[in-house]
Amino acid sequence: MIQLTPNDLPVGHPLPWSLLDGDGNLVLGSGNIIPDARDLALVFRHGTVCRDDAGDEAADEPRPASGPLGLQVGTLLHIKLDGGAARPAASRLIGFIEQGLFVTWPQLGGRDLPLQAGDGVVLRGFSGHAIHSFTSTITAVCRSPFRYLVLSAPVQQHATPVRKAARVPTRLAAYLTEPADDDAIDRSAARLALLSDLSTGGALVQTTSPAPAPGSRVRLRFNLRTASLDSEVVIDGWVRVAPAGAAGDDADFPAFGVAFDVLAERELTLLQCYIYEQLLSSTRMPVQPAAVAAV
Repeated sequence: MIQLTPNDLPVGHPLPWSLLDGDGNLVLGSGNIIPDARDLALVFRHGTVCRDDAGDEAADEPRPASGPLGLQVGTLLHIKLDGGAARPAASRLIGFIEQGLFVTWPQLGGRDLPLQAGDGVVLRGFSGHAIHSFTSTITAVCRSPFRYLVLSAPVQQHATPVRKAARVPTRLAAYLTEPADDDAIDRSAARLALLSDLSTGGALVQTTSPAPAPGSRVRLRFNLRTASLDSEVVIDGWVRVAPAGAAGDDADFPAFGVAFDVLAERELTLLQCYIYEQLLSSTRMPVQPAAVAAV
């Protein structure tokens, strides 16, 4: 990624590339407009801003194919030895065939999990609608051109529908307007905002101008990146008073809460998927010396 400065961004003109945070999470999609210098300062308020080395060419790529259980290539997985008591390691689905899966070598605490062909493993992944748990057997261990595993087809499958998701810290740029009778966004009247906290029930919002009155109606439009795909989300809600200490009580950029209306199935699924991926990505699993050794 290429780190950006405020001087690199065109104020008042469409962005030539998507803006990312230091971890590669989407902040503001390409083509969106940062209205003025105050909005620009808000975008940089909570850390570094970057862009992808390859620009936004990936946006034109076809949607990743779905494999077994509806899991897409790129899905984050939790893997552990079948019957093992250790914490699960992190991996990603990188491909599949009719009778098997290809996954990156699982890592625990930054170190490769010691595995070999014939080991049974338990996996968990999120399809967008449910958390899928299943078992598999390592059929091959590959080390070229990089380290990955070949697994047998999933067995002993169990799906747990995801109905609620936890609240996660975020750094998502959004446009804030008053709700209209249709789904259109009046860009000339939109105010740039930053979502620093997100759940399926609401968000914590910061803006460059005074917070709307509690109880007033607002509309938020923002992009979510799930399974390496960007999707625009438009949600209406009610303004709420921010809890004490929210956003560090930033006097320059006031914070307020937005309680979402009942979400449509698409918006709910996207939010659940995004939140689940953020939770998995932010998991810091301690290394257990007894379970981790050189392969």
